[in-house]
Amino acid sequence: MSQHWATIGEAGALSGLRIMVWVYRKFGRRAFNTVLGPVMLYYLMRRPLARKASRDYLKRVYHRYPDAFKRKPGLGTTYLHFFCFGRALLDKYLAWFEPPSDIPMDTQERELLFTVARSGKGCLMIGSHFGNLEYARCVAHRHPNLVTNILIHDKHAAKFAALFSNAAPQSRLHLIQVTELDIELSLRLKEKVNSGEWVLIAGDRVPVSAGPNVSSAEFFGERADFPIGPYVLARLLRCPVYLMHCFMLGDDYRLGFEFFADEIRPSRTSQGTSYAAEVQRYAYALEARVSKAPLQWFNFYDFWGKSAMKERAEDSREEALK
Repeated sequence: MSQHWATIGEAGALSGLRIMVWVYRKFGRRAFNTVLGPVMLYYLMRRPLARKASRDYLKRVYHRYPDAFKRKPGLGTTYLHFFCFGRALLDKYLAWFEPPSDIPMDTQERELLFTVARSGKGCLMIGSHFGNLEYARCVAHRHPNLVTNILIHDKHAAKFAALFSNAAPQSRLHLIQVTELDIELSLRLKEKVNSGEWVLIAGDRVPVSAGPNVSSAEFFGERADFPIGPYVLARLLRCPVYLMHCFMLGDDYRLGFEFFADEIRPSRTSQGTSYAAEVQRYAYALEARVSKAPLQWFNFYDFWGKSAMKERAEDSREEALK
């Protein structure tokens, strides 16, 4: 049975993150990494389903992009995958407490981002669980009048949202806990976009509840389910759509920003499959980014499993009983 990333990565981790932040503050990054090592080794040993999902994912990446690794991925690579996840948790907090003033970008993508930010018009951005989007706060630092709203679906992420918000209560980057995109929330978001605010939603985390809210797309050589929620929201907002990624290359984070669509208007004849083209375009774009730093994609469940949706629902029920 596959296990959702939120249950293995965030459940019970809030107090641990506070301790790890204290270690970092008191003794620095090197001490933090020293403490993080055995912690993630413990997770590696205690989370067999996540370990299996990581190894399966890494093998898929290696099959299509062998140059992405120095050698064929094994258990050691899976440990590094877990370690990168632990490091990313600290970086998420630091990005709120010490927002970066600048971050490297491709020249054309930087010009595009600046043009959109200076236009004063709202937009929808589709991100992912790749890298560390919190470091995109440098955009807010450059453009202090810009307000960004991040939609969070993971049930445990609310705890982290509270921790991050306490770190920067005056931030113009707002976290919104979302269980489903209902009409009331959509109208509220439309008002925000119409007033020039940005909305950010992840495009690689399918909903736990079963239903027609997913579309299959090719991703690293095999079909997997992706949510259609971002594109449904884009249709309701009637605004330009962009893709945003922030990941580490070498010792520095790098921000990616690319145009996706002026507006998304699916066909009226087949709503269940009308977003298939958009989902596939997103999947290809995400794969191109992830292949540059595969250890920074944090979806530790059977992403390609045919019964993944059913299994995630069962995992959620089991977690609630613990």
